[in-house]
Amino acid sequence: MSSSKNIFILRGAPASGKGTISQQLLDTVNGKAAYIELDMFRWGIHLQNRQVEDVSVVEHLLAYKNYLSVLENYLENGSYTIVTEGTFSWSKDGEHGVAKNIIELSNNYDYNVCSVLLYADFEILWKRNLERDYSVPENEFRDLYEYVMSEESEDDIKINVGELSPHQTVEKILNYLT
Repeated sequence: MSSSKNIFILRGAPASGKGTISQQLLDTVNGKAAYIELDMFRWGIHLQNRQVEDVSVVEHLLAYKNYLSVLENYLENGSYTIVTEGTFSWSKDGEHGVAKNIIELSNNYDYNVCSVLLYADFEILWKRNLERDYSVPENEFRDLYEYVMSEESEDDIKINVGELSPHQTVEKILNYLT
């Protein structure tokens, strides 16, 4: 992929492959790239010596605000291809982030936006979740799945990750740029 002002926004439920696909997408970038993962702000910063349920909504909102600040710094710099991912909704405000706001911010800095919704049937993603080192508890998993999947946008590239390998998913994403 050529180096230009591109941002890839990957959103999806837990176990939809956001992290795996992000890493493979980053491998295609020529030039400088930045990987900005919302969960790093949420769990890497706030979940020190505590359990998930101990992190308040206010702390999650602070993490999202910090995420947006770092994202804007890279957008303002303008010399990075950015790959970012999270359990963003399309437009519902909340502690998990809002894709529409990320797109608007990216547009302010004249970035080419590639917003991707990674999805699959609940049962497929639930099974993948259980196979991971850290699995999201079922009630939280269901809430996050519904949060992400409750809204779709015409601006999203929708990719069924239940039918494709991560490599095929990345190829499909890159095809949208050409």
